[in-house]
Order: sequence, then structure tokens, then C-alpha cells
Amino acid sequence: MFDPHTPVAKVTGELRTFETKGRFMAYSEKCRIGMIGAGNVAQRHARVLSGFPDVEIIGVTDVLAPAAEALATTCGAPAVPDAAALLSLEPDAVYVCVPPFAHGHAEEAVLASGAALFVEKPLAADLTVPTRLAAEVARRGTLTAVGHHWRYLDVVRTAAQLLADRPVRLVNGVWWDKVPPVAWWIRSDRSGGPVVEQAAHVVDLARALVGPVTAVFAAGTGAPPPVPDADVDAATAATLIFADGAVGTISSACVLGWKQRAGLEIVADGLALFVGEDELVVRDGTGQERRIPGDPDAARVAVDRAFVDAVRGIGDDIRVPYAEALETHRVTCAIAESARTGQVVNLTPASAPAPAGPAQGAPASRTATVQGAPASRTAPVQGAPASRTAPVQASPDARGATATPPASADVGSADE
Repeated sequence: MFDPHTPVAKVTGELRTFETKGRFMAYSEKCRIGMIGAGNVAQRHARVLSGFPDVEIIGVTDVLAPAAEALATTCGAPAVPDAAALLSLEPDAVYVCVPPFAHGHAEEAVLASGAALFVEKPLAADLTVPTRLAAEVARRGTLTAVGHHWRYLDVVRTAAQLLADRPVRLVNGVWWDKVPPVAWWIRSDRSGGPVVEQAAHVVDLARALVGPVTAVFAAGTGAPPPVPDADVDAATAATLIFADGAVGTISSACVLGWKQRAGLEIVADGLALFVGEDELVVRDGTGQERRIPGDPDAARVAVDRAFVDAVRGIGDDIRVPYAEALETHRVTCAIAESARTGQVVNLTPASAPAPAGPAQGAPASRTATVQGAPASRTAPVQGAPASRTAPVQASPDARGATATPPASADVGSADE
């Protein structure tokens, strides 16, 4: 039976069509996209989408009307007062690009409308909203994608290929940076903290290249960076245990005036890698170091192109649907939880329902959504802490406070 929420490519003579929201659309028609949020990341997505000949941005909304109007003007689209007005325009897909604390209501409205959903990371400041939304996504079979664009880096694909036949032993992820110039970022109940908001890219990369994380133990400084009103940790260090036997660390710091380093070091048998947005550094048995340049701009285009193609029914390369992004978010929230409590946090295996549409659902194996990557190793971790029967406890739902600061501008500053 046809599911109206799942795009299905069809060929009828020379005319390709696809089904979306219960109707047929000609291959030549443009994909109609609405934007919720008008900050830095929304502006970046809008620039990319506006460059696609098969996309039309049909409306923009933001809690700050001037921000919505400015972005709408650059897109040649109307600014509308709220999500309900945007959805009344019947978009095929909607991008939700809001700060962590503001997630929830917008996604719920988009899901109820039947449109496809793109969400910028992180999914929220804690686990409450994403857990609820993931269940709704699965129930409806909605086509989704989340903005973990590092999965689309050519250097990540190359790293996955190099690791295909080598057991990974050690991982070291870092994100050493400055405090972004947005008021909500320095408050843990607004951003979730630096690991949740910034270092999520590195954690997601570790999951993609090494596999599921089964336990974390973390410590924070207990003191904020030297910024007025900040309450996030100035630095956090975490130990990770992976399901396939690797161990690793993730460290985050936000006390510099510049971005010092962001990426993932991996030690495998006879191989050492550093993977970042800008380059892949490889040293193998030859003893020679190779540096392969990365192209983050191409990856930012690719993540949007893959989503549009999936919405149109002409592609199937969404590497991080909502359910997969939730697994990364569970790890970053577990690190934040452990840093708060001083306790080991065990991560129970995901129990996501079977996907209802193409490319949906969390992959079952390591690197399942990195193109050209190997199948998962399955050796269990020896001596890992016993798994808790309940998921990581989330902090209270922060959706209610969306006026101070507003859920809009500069959402992208932290991970540019």
C-alpha cells in the first residue's frame, strides 16, 4: 500500500514522477522548501538550496521578524509570521534551523503536515524532545535528514576504506575552540553544553568510523569559560568504550579566541589517521605521512543535495536520518550527564522500529552510512559495565523558554 509520507520514484513513458504527500509531481517540478529559523546555518542552507535549479524556497519564518525578512528577501520568498503560516503554503519539505532549546514544536508541526523534515544539529539541548520526535517520525514514516555534513566528506569515505580490514584500537576526538558569539550558547539549559552543541560532529564521526558507543565516563572543569553569565564547563574530557572493542577519548574546550583543532585521531593495526573537515592525515606501514585535503564546502552542498533528491524520489543517499542522529545525540548527552554526576553512563542498544521509508532508521553496523565503508565488527567489549535498563536521564524539557534569548539568529556560529 502506498504510504503518502514516503516518496516513490516512478517512470511512466518518458515522464518521471514521484509521489509526495499523496500527490504525483512531475520530475521537472521544483521541490518547494520552507525555512524555520533564519540564523547563520539557515542562511547557509538557503544559499545552497537557492543554487539548485530544481528547488524553490517558498517562505521563511523566524521569531525575529527582521531576520526572517532579511533571509526571505535574499531568497525571493515571503517572510511569514510563524510555522503554521509557512505550512499553509504546502511545502514539500521544511528545514528547521533553530537553537537547541527551541526544538520541538516546529518539528511536530512539520510532521503533522506530512512534509519531509530536515533538522539542523544538535537535535535539542537534552534527550526529552528528540526521543519523542523520533517515535513520531517512525510512526509516520516521514522522510528526514539531519545536518551532520561531515558524513559527506570525501576524506571520511577514504578513511572508512582504509579502516575496512583493520581493527580500530584507539580513538581521540578533539574540539578546541572559542565561545561562539550567541547568548544562548553559554547556558547549559539552552545549548546542552559544548559537547552537545559543538563536538557532536566529532562524536558522530567516531560512531560512523568506529561503531556504537556502549559506555562513557566524563569529567568537566566545574568552572565556566571567562564569559559573563556562562555556566557551561570550560573544558570536558570523556572516556568512551565502543561495542567492537576500541577505547577512546573525546575532549572539548571553549576558552580560546580561535578554533585550534577539531577532528578525530584513530589508531588501528598498522595505521594512524587524523580526520577533520579540512584534511585526512594518513601514516601506515610505509612510515610516510600523506595529507589529503578535505572540502567542507562540497560536503555542505552534498548534504542538501542528497535530501532534495530523496524528497523528489530520485536519490537515496541520506546518511543521517533522524533516528541515526538521535544515536549520536544519546552519546553527547551521556557525556554531559556523566560530567554532571561523576558516574559511568551505559548506553543501551538502540531499539528503533523498522524504517517505513527509504534511508530511514539508524544503521545497525559501524560506518553503515559512510559510503564505501566496511561491515561492522561484532566482537563484544570484554569487561564493559553492565547496561542500565533505562535510557540516560534527560534534563527537563527546555522548549518552554523561547523568548530569552529568541530562538533564531546565529544558530550556526558554533560549528562553522
